[in-house]
Amino acid sequence: MKTLIIIRHAKAEQGFGKDIERKLTDRGQRNAVKMAERLKEKGYHIDKIFSSNSERTMQTTRLFAEVLDIPGNHIRYFESLYLADVLGISETIEWLRENENIRTLAIVGHNPGVTNFVNDLTHAGIDSLPTCGIAVMEVEMDDWSNFNVAKKRLVETFSPKD
Repeated sequence: MKTLIIIRHAKAEQGFGKDIERKLTDRGQRNAVKMAERLKEKGYHIDKIFSSNSERTMQTTRLFAEVLDIPGNHIRYFESLYLADVLGISETIEWLRENENIRTLAIVGHNPGVTNFVNDLTHAGIDSLPTCGIAVMEVEMDDWSNFNVAKKRLVETFSPKD
């Protein structure tokens, strides 16, 4: 059994200039720390984080990593996750090597892709994962190479407003 944690980036400043360069607001930074602490309180231990390469997702990822004591070499940034759809997120998961002992993977990305990904894989019916919202999925498999065919189940969702 594996765990996949889907995280939507925290609240970002309004869009002026290039979208990929938008930074987190002060509220977004506080919410990222709060949500990382909530994961820790719930007993989740993230082995590796895959993140979009946008500034807001990288900031969110760094804050989660700091709170959860995830070393930098356990984080990887992907251009393919920037505004990724369901297929893009699934294909990025394939970067995990069979010999890696990763029990829990976190993906930090964007809407609507992260919401669609959770809904498509678990039939959850989530309207929209809010900024810094988290969806936790169980994936019935021993190896990440079986991700596409493995049974997936939504365990829980939570957000800064909970």
